[in-house]
Amino acid sequence: MIRRRALVLLLSLTITVAVSNTLSTHVQSAKYSKSYPTVVCPPSDSSVVSQTSLTSSSTKFRKITGKNTALQSVSNLKYKSDGSAILLDQPTITSITWQGLSGVWAGATLCRAPQSDQWFVGGSANVFSKGRIYLVNSGLSDALVDVALWNGKGALASKVFPVHSNSTLRIALDSIAAGSDQLVIRVTPRSGRVSSYLVEERSKGLRSLGGDIVNATDSPGTDLIISGIPHQRSGGKGISHVVRLLVPGNVDAHVRVDLISTDGVFAPVGLDGVDIAHGIAKDLAFTPTIASTIFSLRIRSDQPMVAGVFSALNVNSHTDIVWNAVSPTFAPMTLGVRGLNPTLVFTGDSISVQISARMTTGKVLSTRLNGNDIAAWRVPNDVSSVSLSASGAPIVGSALVSSNSGVAAFPLLVGSELTKALVPNSDIAVINR
Repeated sequence: MIRRRALVLLLSLTITVAVSNTLSTHVQSAKYSKSYPTVVCPPSDSSVVSQTSLTSSSTKFRKITGKNTALQSVSNLKYKSDGSAILLDQPTITSITWQGLSGVWAGATLCRAPQSDQWFVGGSANVFSKGRIYLVNSGLSDALVDVALWNGKGALASKVFPVHSNSTLRIALDSIAAGSDQLVIRVTPRSGRVSSYLVEERSKGLRSLGGDIVNATDSPGTDLIISGIPHQRSGGKGISHVVRLLVPGNVDAHVRVDLISTDGVFAPVGLDGVDIAHGIAKDLAFTPTIASTIFSLRIRSDQPMVAGVFSALNVNSHTDIVWNAVSPTFAPMTLGVRGLNPTLVFTGDSISVQISARMTTGKVLSTRLNGNDIAAWRVPNDVSSVSLSASGAPIVGSALVSSNSGVAAFPLLVGSELTKALVPNSDIAVINR
C-alpha cells in the first residue's frame, strides 16, 4: 500500500512539472550580429607627406574632421592625405600608412580599429627631439583620454585630455614631459572611439637626424618578441642599437634577452640576465657582431613589461631612425601593399607561412615560406595585396619598408577583427509585463 502511494505521488509530480513547463516556458535561440569595426589611419603635420595603400576604388572613407560624417569612395588607390586622419570601411584588408619627409625620414604604421589601451615604447622630449602624440576621436561623442608617462627617473604626472567628437588633438611631447630622454607612454581612453599615434623627429641644429612613427603595443607581457630589426655594418663593425624596457608593476624584474638571426641565437653582451627596477624606463645599448641585415630579439622576464628597440641607420648619405615594437602572435591577414615592397619577417621556432600575392593585373602568385628561428620574404613589385596564413607552432611577424627617404618597421597584426554582439529577443510578453 505504501509503495503504491509513493508511485502515485511520483507520477503526479512528474505530470505536474511537465504540464507546467509546457504551458509557461518556451525555447528561443539567441541571435548574434557580426561586423568588422571601421579602422582609422593616422593624421600628419602639414609638412609631412602621408599616403595609405588601398586595394579597391570602391573602398569607403571619410575624413575625421569637423561635422563630416558621410562616407565616400576613394579616388586613388594610394590615398594621399591632406593631414587629416581618415576612417576606412575596409573590413578584411589591413592597409599601411606611409609618412615622411622626402630625403629626410620615413615611418609606417597600420590602419587599425580603436584600441582600449596602447603602450608606446619610444620617443623623447629633449632639445634634439620634436615628438608629438595624436589622439584621434572617430566617434560622434566627446571623449576623455588618460595619458600616463614614464622616463628614466620614474613615473611622471598623468594627464587627462578631452577630445572633441570627430576630431584630432595634437600634443607636443615637450609640453607634457619636457627634457625626458627615455619615454614610455600609455594611452587609455575613458570613453569614446579613440586611436592614438606617436611620431618622433630628431635634429641637431639644422641637421636632421631622422624620424619615425612609434608603433604601439597593446599590453605588457613576460615573453616578448621584437621582430625584424634592421642592422647595418659600418667600418667593419655592426652599428649599435638600444633596447628600452619598462616594468610598469610594483616588483623589479629579472630579464634575459636573446638575439635571433641567421647567424644563430645567442644573448648579446650585457643582456644575458639583467635586473630592471620597476617603474623606471631603462635603455640598454648593444652592438651585435653579426653579418645578418635583419635580426629579432626575444625578451623573457619574470614580471610583465613593455619593450622597444631603437636603431639609427645610414640611408643615402643621411641618418634615419627606426623604432621596432613588440609583435603579437601572428594571425591570418590580408595586407594592402600597393606602392610599397615591404620585406616580411617572421620569427619563431618553426616557421611555415602560406603567401598569396595579388598583382595589380589580377594575377595571383603563391609561395610558402619555411624556416627556423627567423625567415624573410620581400614582396615583389606591382603587388596590390598579400594574404598570409601560418601553420604549426605560433610565430610573430613584422615588416620593413625602405625608400630613398628612410626605413620604417611595423608589427604584422590584423587591423579589424570580426566582432559578435547579442541581438536582443523580444515578443508580446514584454509589452504585457
